[in-house]
Amino acid sequence: MSATVTLAQLYPEELGVAGDRGNIMAIRERLARAGASVSVVEHRVGGTLPSDADLVLIGNGPLSAIRNIYDDLQTIAPELRALAGNGVPIFAYGSGAELLGHDVTLLDGAVIAGLDVLPFRTTRVTERKVGYVIVDTPLGQVVGFEDNASLWQLDSDAAAFGTLVAGGGNGDGTHEGVVLGSSIATQVGGPVLPLNPLLTDALIRSIASRRDFDYAPGTAHADLDRYATRAREVISANAKHVFSRI
Repeated sequence: MSATVTLAQLYPEELGVAGDRGNIMAIRERLARAGASVSVVEHRVGGTLPSDADLVLIGNGPLSAIRNIYDDLQTIAPELRALAGNGVPIFAYGSGAELLGHDVTLLDGAVIAGLDVLPFRTTRVTERKVGYVIVDTPLGQVVGFEDNASLWQLDSDAAAFGTLVAGGGNGDGTHEGVVLGSSIATQVGGPVLPLNPLLTDALIRSIASRRDFDYAPGTAHADLDRYATRAREVISANAKHVFSRI
């Protein structure tokens, strides 16, 4: 493979508190083992978002971090909408994902306007969902860890990422996350991509399809898949026993 793939991670310090670098590392490593050249661009406040990004990743952070990056995020909003409109996948986790929705209603009733990139809105609540989570998705079963105090309300015509097997998900007891085209927003952490090669490969195939190159994991990926399988087995065995609300 001679392709060069550009991955953009937004605000890695502020919105990278839940192992989110592990997500970008998983994508980069699986691409590299398939023979692709990979460029990772870390977008920070005041920087320029690459117009040729093949995938954009945004992670999780506290409210203080959101306030620190919010003005810059609004500045690059047109570029993000253009990328999404051109079929560039966005993988968004936690509070970073919430900022890509319509809005976020805080506990005191204040509303943070979102970017309207993804079809949902968020309400922060006092009850916190903490524990392992398992989700049946069209890509296969996704497992990980959740730690949030948010309810996600999807637009009436929006599609959830998947159906809950264990955990709290969007807060409706049934669904987790939201998808729009090749973009995914989720509350599944872990970080989720190293734990779920099937999800990582689906994102890579979205890139490959758009860029017109072939991607197929092979023997070079076997050890990554083996580590993921062992971790997934532990989560699956314990998910329904350790999940709690605080």
